[in-house]
Amino acid sequence: MSHEAKRNSVLMILIMFCTITIIWTNYIFTKNVVTKVNNTLLENEYEKLWWKDNYTILQELQKREMLWYLESLKKEQPDLIKEILELEKDNKYKILNQNIINDLKKDSYISWSSWATITMIEFSDLECPFCITQHNEWIQKQILENYSDKVNYMFKNFPLPSHKNAQIEAEAAKCVEKVAWWEKYIEYIDLIYNNTKWGWEWFKVEDLAPFAEKISVNKEEFETCLSESATKDLVTKEFKQWIMLEIDSTPSNLIFNNKTWEYIIITETIDYKKLEEIILDLSK
Repeated sequence: MSHEAKRNSVLMILIMFCTITIIWTNYIFTKNVVTKVNNTLLENEYEKLWWKDNYTILQELQKREMLWYLESLKKEQPDLIKEILELEKDNKYKILNQNIINDLKKDSYISWSSWATITMIEFSDLECPFCITQHNEWIQKQILENYSDKVNYMFKNFPLPSHKNAQIEAEAAKCVEKVAWWEKYIEYIDLIYNNTKWGWEWFKVEDLAPFAEKISVNKEEFETCLSESATKDLVTKEFKQWIMLEIDSTPSNLIFNNKTWEYIIITETIDYKKLEEIILDLSK
């Protein structure tokens, strides 16, 4: 083997090692963050009921009441129970609570028809390599173009702590949404993804304002928004929605039917054919 071939082999091994290290680090960071947020949310619930003991007692009482009710229902309406169990066997989708749907849509930019039967929500990190790949393949946009009467789309931010600029990029995107209204939001996200070279050159923080100007966003208003602490809250809200849905990786795609409330979560990069099959099936 020539000296150049040996050098290329060593370089390839180093690249593979770095890639594996980044993926594993992301997993550990995400797991720790999810645990921390879950604990914080629980503590907030405890405080509402004067701490943990009362919360535990209430949970146990509710559980016993529900069990009593279910046992009574099994005796009084066995046919209904049988029907429900049969439906559950055949149903591959879960049901999303209407309050959760309302929360996901509130103050969120919805691309394409707001009256569509199916909604796709992409939970993504602006520096996640798999997110970049999925977004830049335009899978969702192809679906929107081909099923414009059936499907709409939302983008939600989940910046991972292990990605140096992901948080500030997410805040910048929310500022574009706030300053230039929702139409520019996805356009700005597209610009960041298209100009982020994973593994070699991340998107530069100093380019955030110039890229906003590039799509006709007022620079002063944008920079003022980016300096405000309230902007972080906009990203935190989407982060909490991610946790609430028990999603554990990025990119993740939540797809639901606005009429039946049935939904599925895809926690991986998704190709066009698979996404199309899910949407057509959910539309039935």
